[in-house]
Amino acid sequence: MISNERRDCRRIALNHAVMMGVGDGFGQRGEIVDASVQGMRVRTTQSGFYVGQEVDISCLSQQAPIAVQPFRCRVVWENANNLEVGLKYLH
Repeated sequence: MISNERRDCRRIALNHAVMMGVGDGFGQRGEIVDASVQGMRVRTTQSGFYVGQEVDISCLSQQAPIAVQPFRCRVVWENANNLEVGLKYLH
């Protein structure tokens, strides 16, 4: 079977709200579109992230308006036309 998939890992489609920020500021809402064990694709509410930038992500609870412990990612690609960024988890 021939596949056009260019990623090494299987991705899971999601629809999960996040807050995104750089440094001390969390100010941009986003939505995880899909994720794998190596990273995720996030649709943002506005452009402003660039390749190589480190971003803190905090998943928002579906049950309560609280954020869980944030984690850090690096932007590996960005598409300003559809406001999406590809993020790789940093350990």
